[in-house]
Amino acid sequence: MKAIVALFVVLVAASPLNAIEVPATGSGALAKEFQSFVDLVPVEKVAAVTRAYLAQDKEFQTGLKIVRGSEVKQWIQDIEQASEFKMLVNYMQNHGLDIVAMLKAFNKAIGIPPLFSVIRAYLAPQVQITGGLQGYMQDILAILPSDEILKIYEDKMEHSEVFKDFVYEIISSKYLTFYQLIFKNKHYQIAEDEAAKAGIDRYIFQISSQILLEVSAFM
Repeated sequence: MKAIVALFVVLVAASPLNAIEVPATGSGALAKEFQSFVDLVPVEKVAAVTRAYLAQDKEFQTGLKIVRGSEVKQWIQDIEQASEFKMLVNYMQNHGLDIVAMLKAFNKAIGIPPLFSVIRAYLAPQVQITGGLQGYMQDILAILPSDEILKIYEDKMEHSEVFKDFVYEIISSKYLTFYQLIFKNKHYQIAEDEAAKAGIDRYIFQISSQILLEVSAFM
């Protein structure tokens, strides 16, 4: 469940201050299922917290600088070239979520070759922040309606075949080795070493790097 919540935090952090429209393809069935979750996220609150961290928090700024570097860009390219990643992309694309369009926009934003709204930092004194990358994750999760998200998740697992099949697909054992190797990639390891030298906990950098990537793409 944490991974699913994190996905929507990423989507919101990457968006403008407008509501998010999940892109659909074909039947749009999977996109509709995702939209139900995204509609619950308090976009303006998430954006406000993100702006505050961009403007005020040095550790957040350092982490952001690292994920905008060449090593992380190469890491993303390596992931996207993996056969398992392409299998996941094809699955989502064929089941109604236009993931290809999302990847193209993301890759263009961070300046890497395509696989197939702007957040601006300014002081936001009205937003109290915990501080640090771990604090950012805590502050974002605190404003998410987690009970409602869990309720929808459980309902979809019981009543939505397209959503249930998607969950079973991403947890399939055929992707296990791919998942295990993601953070063992040499380019990611170099970026993580850089974060550690800057005083950032390795585990915290790992779990926050996805959101940092999205924030950096839309700065």
